[in-house]
Amino acid sequence: MRTVQSPPASEPATQLPSAAEPTERGLLQRIKSRFVRMVPPPVVRAMAGRYIAGERREEAVSLVNRMHAARGLYSTVDVLGEDIRDPAEAAEFLAEYTAILDDLAGCAHANISVKLSALGQVLDEDLCARNLESLLRHAAALGQFVRFDMEDHTTTDSTLDFYRRFVGRYPRIGPVLQSRLHRTERDVRELAPLKPNVRLCIGIYREPAEIALLDKPSMKRRLLELLEMMWDNGQYVAVATHDEAVIRRVFAMADRMGKTPADYEIQMLLGVPRSAIQKEAQERGLKIRLYVPYGRHWYAYCLRRLEGNPEMARMALGNLLRWRRR
Repeated sequence: MRTVQSPPASEPATQLPSAAEPTERGLLQRIKSRFVRMVPPPVVRAMAGRYIAGERREEAVSLVNRMHAARGLYSTVDVLGEDIRDPAEAAEFLAEYTAILDDLAGCAHANISVKLSALGQVLDEDLCARNLESLLRHAAALGQFVRFDMEDHTTTDSTLDFYRRFVGRYPRIGPVLQSRLHRTERDVRELAPLKPNVRLCIGIYREPAEIALLDKPSMKRRLLELLEMMWDNGQYVAVATHDEAVIRRVFAMADRMGKTPADYEIQMLLGVPRSAIQKEAQERGLKIRLYVPYGRHWYAYCLRRLEGNPEMARMALGNLLRWRRR
C-alpha cells in the first residue's frame, strides 16, 4: 500500500478544507462530470477540439512546425491514449511514439511526452519496461528528450520508479510532478540527488481529499513552494500553468534567486489563449512550450479539458440542452 503524506500542520495555507467542504465540492464536481459526460462526442469534439492537433501524426507535426515558425513556440507532442490492457495495443502505441520521434528527428523545437500506461504500465510492468526502453533507445539515437507524463495517483510510484530505473542510461528524460498531491513534497526531496528535469503542474486528475488538495489556490501556492525547493537544488523546471498571476510570481522568484532562461521554461496546453503572457515570457528569453496531443483516442482527453474548464463546461451543458430539445 502506498504511503500518503499529509501537509505539515505549520502550513495553514495548504491544510485540507473541513470535512464538509470536500463533500460539497465533490458532489458538485460529480454532478458537473455526469452532465458533461452526457454531451454527445461530436459536441465534445467541437467544444474541446482546439486542445488537440488532430487525429493523425502528420497534423501534429505540421502544427508543431507552423507554431515555431510563426511564433517561436516549442512543443511536447503526446499520442492520446492511456490505461492499455492489451499487449498488442501497447505495441501499437510504441510504434506510433517511435514514428513521431522519427518525424521530429533533428527538430530542436519539439520533444515527446509519453503516458506509460499506453505502453502497458497497468497491464504488465515488465512489458512496459521493455517497450519504454525500446522507445528511450530510439530517442537517444535521435538526440531527443522524453517526458514521462503523470496520470492519476495510482501510477505515481510506478512512473517515478521507471524514471529512477532509466535515468542513468538515458539522461534526456524527466518526470512530471503534480502540486495537488500531498506526497509531492516528499517526492521532490527523494528525487533531489538525481536533479531531474521536472514538468511541474497542478494536475488534471480528480483525486480524493485524503491524498490531494482540493482547492486551486492551495494547489498554486504549493506549486510555487515546490518550484523554490527544486530551484534551491539547482534543477531545471518546466513550470506548467496558465495562471498569469502565478507566472509573474515565477518571474519574480527567478529574479530573486538569480535564475536565467537556462534554468526554466513555461509550459501550457495547446488551445488555451495566453498570447500576451507568452510574449512577455519570450521577451525575458524564456521558452514557451505547448503540450500538443493528437490521435484517435481524443474523447477522454477532451472530457477532462471540459471538466477542468468551468466556462467550457457551461457552454457544453448549454449545447447538450439544445441538442436534447431537437
